[in-house]
Amino acid sequence: MRVPKPHGFVDGVLLMDLILDGDGDVAPRLNDVELTAAEARDYHQVMMREIVKMLSAGLIHGDLSEYNVLLAPEGPIIIDLPQAVDAAANNNAERMLTRDVDNMTRYFGAFAPELLSIDYAGEIWSLFQLGNLSPEAPLTGTFKRSEKSADLAGVMREIDAALEENARRAGGDDDGEQGDSEEQDDEWQTR
Repeated sequence: MRVPKPHGFVDGVLLMDLILDGDGDVAPRLNDVELTAAEARDYHQVMMREIVKMLSAGLIHGDLSEYNVLLAPEGPIIIDLPQAVDAAANNNAERMLTRDVDNMTRYFGAFAPELLSIDYAGEIWSLFQLGNLSPEAPLTGTFKRSEKSADLAGVMREIDAALEENARRAGGDDDGEQGDSEEQDDEWQTR
């Protein structure tokens, strides 16, 4: 991933490389630069690759925007990673990935409007869910979202079955009904 190299962590402070521009000054954030359409398309591709690399490692930046990407001579460098999340352990991971991708697409789309019709977020997340995402995974920028409705009745049947099984294990009768002995009532009241 294109991030500053860390050098140490002392008293809650992370020391990292200073990212410089071509003149030796501090590299600007993306929001501080004007891009040509060609640069915007190129940098957009770089950022999509970086997002794919992060997600391939199980991480989502979570707050990726033009404000936390520096523009160095070799291209965009991602900063502000402390809020990165574990994609497999966060219930909001898909939404966070989509926001990161959409933020980058909106920013670069201001310079190259054709980027605004590309849907990398859905494609990247789908590849991740299917276990087919890798840093080299080809992206098309097109993604057909499922129009199929969720089977809510089926979900509710599964929940009911799990509740019944739990009740049986907790001492209920064979019908999944909770027994009404005084002993069980006393046990529940003391919890």
